Amino acid sequence: MRGKMKFGLILLLAVLAVPASGQGQPADKTITVFGEAIHYFDMGTGPVVVLLHGLGSRKEDWLPVLEPMAQKFRLLVPDQVGFGRSDKPLLDYSIQTYVDFLNEFLRQLKVEKASLVGESLGGWIAGLYVAEIGGGAHLIPVEKLVLVDAAGLKQDKPIPDLNPSSLAAMRGLMEAVFYDTSWLNEDALRKIFTDKLAAHDGYTVRSLLGNPALGTERLDDRLASIKVPTLVAWGKEDKLLPIGAGERYAAGIAGAKLISFEKCGHVPPIEKTEEFVAAVVAFLGSSARAAH
Repeated sequence: MRGKMKFGLILLLAVLAVPASGQGQPADKTITVFGEAIHYFDMGTGPVVVLLHGLGSRKEDWLPVLEPMAQKFRLLVPDQVGFGRSDKPLLDYSIQTYVDFLNEFLRQLKVEKASLVGESLGGWIAGLYVAEIGGGAHLIPVEKLVLVDAAGLKQDKPIPDLNPSSLAAMRGLMEAVFYDTSWLNEDALRKIFTDKLAAHDGYTVRSLLGNPALGTERLDDRLASIKVPTLVAWGKEDKLLPIGAGERYAAGIAGAKLISFEKCGHVPPIEKTEEFVAAVVAFLGSSARAAH
């Protein structure tokens, strides 16, 4: 990340800043799911791949990877309910809320099968979705799963404030998320904090983090139910969810492959875009062990 680049808001687990890449943004589309307006990108052709953002995040956070991935896949990239431009109903948000919305989103779009790529909270959602299919749930079938610095396993160490309401808390979160924070000057910090407040997703984040149901939705005891080809992708220097969690995911999911990125924190799609895209496209495009 270079300091003088223009920054736009990005949030893959919480609010992050990413250098604008200059590419045109895909058209914003809307679909109604359970009566709520869900905004999403739909671009590219080929097998369907759904990109699921993290906590306090939005679909634009995937912009660095969209153009290259859309060369080979049809990408569906939603603002998940409660985030981005999508409606924000006053729910007790749980991981199951997002599993249900994802299935209905795919059903409304008449998708017959898809692969899921989930980052952070999005990885937890994708993992639970696939585990429920493995347990016999009637959901839209998943071909392959990519877990990117995924939440969902019990953590030994406390995590920083994921719903920052001050500049100091926002700085602490950025320093936990990125490996290289040389770009994080006072102007960048003020811009990120301003954009965080404008997102109006503080209720969603607080509701989700404070939901007692969250403890029952962890994936530690459900990994054996994930029965599709799985790639676990992790930043080696992730301070938010250390790579030990990635190793546990890879060990617990039969046949899973772990790939890690050097000098990379919690957000490989941003800090290691080219390497991330190459690894994910190769995995999704391979026919070995493909589930049908």
